[in-house]
Amino acid sequence: NQRRVRGYLKTQEMRTLILLVILSVVLVFSQRPVLSENFSALVDALIDGRVVQRVQAWVDFDDQKTRFDFARDHVQIHRYNFYKLLKSYDVDERTQNCTVTPLTATLKPTFGWVINATGDKTCYSNIERGAQGDQWSYTSSTDSLYLCVDSTDVNRPFWVERVSAREHDYFQFHAYIPGIPKPEIFVLPPFCSK
Repeated sequence: NQRRVRGYLKTQEMRTLILLVILSVVLVFSQRPVLSENFSALVDALIDGRVVQRVQAWVDFDDQKTRFDFARDHVQIHRYNFYKLLKSYDVDERTQNCTVTPLTATLKPTFGWVINATGDKTCYSNIERGAQGDQWSYTSSTDSLYLCVDSTDVNRPFWVERVSAREHDYFQFHAYIPGIPKPEIFVLPPFCSK
């Protein structure tokens, strides 16, 4: 009888240990990232699966405006998008050229989909060699979205990727600073008029 009881207790200990291991894996991925939609970032961007370029980005989601600084044909461009005004401005300060185009897109949340995502695998930073992260994935009717966050700080993104039938965008974060950018970031130069 005592052998049976010891065998039963050993089996229960093993089951408990296995359950604790499974629970710890679930808990690691259960801490969902909460990333601000208002932020400043320095990223390497792969747009439509084509060109990789370094982009300084400022996003004021609350006031529906963005600014992106990047190089185009060896010229530094400042792109201001004012979604409430439905206008986009490409500014070349060197030549004091300001090109205004209608803005027909809406500003979508960068990380809003994460609330519905599943933490499903390990991922790695491509910038910080060997830095391990947790990947969050979500598939909608039009897009597959992926986010890799630092496994030691889930609110620090390594990269975000969006794949659809027509587009493939990938952004590697060198820096991510949550919070509304300073208002002066969105002030157009005097040679541009709203």
